[in-house]
Parts: sequence; C-alpha cells; structure tokens
Amino acid sequence: MRRAALAAAAVTLLAGCSSSARRPALNLAPETWDRTVRELGLDPATVVCPVRATPEMQRAALQYGGSGSDMERLDRLHAALLDGRDFAFEYEKVVTFTAAEAFEAKRGNCVSFSNLLIAFARSIGIPLQAGLVLTRGDSEREGDFIVLYSHMVAVSFSGNSYSLYDFSRDRGRIDVPREMRLIDDLEIAAVALSNRGVAALREGDLAKAKDLLTKAVRLGPKLPDLHSNLGIVYWREGDVDSALATFARGLELDPHRAALLHNLAALDLQLGRVAEARAALAAASVDQASPYLLVVKGDLEYAAGDLRSALRTYKKAHSRDRSLVSPLVGIARVERSLGHPDAARKALEKARRLNPDDEQVRELLKALPLP
Repeated sequence: MRRAALAAAAVTLLAGCSSSARRPALNLAPETWDRTVRELGLDPATVVCPVRATPEMQRAALQYGGSGSDMERLDRLHAALLDGRDFAFEYEKVVTFTAAEAFEAKRGNCVSFSNLLIAFARSIGIPLQAGLVLTRGDSEREGDFIVLYSHMVAVSFSGNSYSLYDFSRDRGRIDVPREMRLIDDLEIAAVALSNRGVAALREGDLAKAKDLLTKAVRLGPKLPDLHSNLGIVYWREGDVDSALATFARGLELDPHRAALLHNLAALDLQLGRVAEARAALAAASVDQASPYLLVVKGDLEYAAGDLRSALRTYKKAHSRDRSLVSPLVGIARVERSLGHPDAARKALEKARRLNPDDEQVRELLKALPLP
C-alpha cells in the first residue's frame, strides 16, 4: 500500500477520468447494474458485477477489518489478504476472477485481488475505487503483436490524500495522475473481460476472444488497451480494415499508447508499409514501451543502417527484460556489423544460456570467426 498527499486539482482530474460522459457506475444495486448492462446491449447474465460481496464475504470483512478508522480497517483488510495467515490469497498471473470467485478460490491476479479488496471494503461501509495503472501491467508477445493484461489497484481518498492498495507491498510509487486513472465498476468488468479475452486469444480460441473483447470495449470504450487487444483478434481473423480501425480508435484516446503503436507498426510491417511502421514507433511513449516494442524499433533502425541507434535500442530492451533472447540477438547482430565479434559472441552466449535450443542463436554463433 502507498499513501501520499495529493493536490485538490489532481483529485478533480482523476475523478474526471472515469469513462465517458455517463455517470460513473459505482456500487450499483443489483437491479441498477442489470438495467445499465442491458442499456449497453449486453446480457447481465454474462456481465456480472465484479465487486459485489456476498453475506459470507461481509462477515469475513468485518472479522479481518476489526474496529477503528476506515484507514485502519483498510490496512488490516489489505494485510489479511497478503500475510497468508488469515486468508492465504495466492497470486496467479493469468487468472482473472470477480470478487466472489476470488473469495472462494483464494487466488487470482492483481485484478482479482483488487476486486476482492474493494468488495470487502464496500461491504463494511468503506468507499474504495479501482485505479488502472497505465505504465504497468504484463505485456506478452502473440506472434508479432503485443497483448496486454491490465494492472489494477484499489484506491482510497481521504481529504487531500490518497492510498493505493496493491497486491505487492513492494511496488514503487505511482505518479498520480500521470500514470493512473480511476475506473468505475463497469470498466472493472471490462478489464476482467479483456484479460479473459487475451487468455482465450493465447489459447487459439478466436471466437471466444472476440466475444469477450467486444463486450469489454462496449463496457469500457474509453480504455485504449482494450482496443489494442480487440484489434489483434480482427487481424488474426484476416480482417485488416477492422484491425486498423480498432487500433485507430484506441489511439484517439491515447495517441502515444505504446502497445497500440507497437501493434499498428507490426501490422504496417506485415503490409509492407515500413515508413508508416517507423512513424508509429516514433510516436510511442518510451516510458510505456515494452521490450518487444523496443526490439521492433531496433530492427527497423538496423535495417535502415542506423547501427548505433539500433544498439542503444536493443540494450534498452534487454535492460527492461533480461529473460528475453531477442534483444540479445539484436545486440549481437549490430556488434557483428560494427566489427566487434567478441561483443557479439558475449551477447549470444547470454542468449544461449537463456535458451540453449534457440536455432537462431546457434546459427549466429557459427557465423562468427573463431576466438
């Protein structure tokens, strides 16, 4: 949990970031939730409120929270979910649960954790809202594209201060409002559906992925990463026009969103539009850039003959994720082209230790002169 002072102007800005012109959907009664979901053209049976508490959950929240101020009770609830004694909640990266599901399973990812904490808190009268962290979350490669699992935290406001409740006590300071936006309960549901859609996409179930991600975009049309994930589904279906249009809608919301620009660049490259791909990558926010985006950027710089820039970009990608082979392969290619075989071999040996069976690494090592 992180707590800090927050200027009143920043509080106003954050509160105004919640979705579109509609009123924020927070702590809705069941019948109001169902009606709101129907108004969006969706079936409430398939879009349940992700932060609704059961009576059993309320009893647990009362027990774990104890007595005292709202902040004291929130800290106890947060600790109960983390310390492994009272509740023993276990982190599982790709499992996105509603609060009720997470309560039963006692596991899940950051979205599941935040859903559960928000439901606990609200059930005992403590207002808590979700925050979407824009500079974090897990990105994974799906072919040439990047899919995103959104990172979510729970946020509490008290006067001119805020507190962030995350799954990990060790996460660094989040710069509010630059790096985070508040989201309402419909958008929480959208994030959950998007995460599940990404899981279906990675399993090769395009029909399920499209259904989940289409619903997600309808619930959270102002969340750019949802458009990024849906655009990949259209591309996998071979619908290039819909993919481009979906990426474009996401970029209207955030013109510098790195994942969207990476995916647009990947699509441009597959279509043979190298100049457009370079322009897309140049517009991406470096702070948000995944190592995969940096590798694509390095590849373009290398192909254009800008070896020094390519080397810097590959090294930056390697520093962001030292478990990836591709940045090291890029470094090796540039070093070889610069006439530095020893530096190229050093990078390739690191890559071989990461993946001894990588054929590309083996071939590049064979092509180097003997030491």
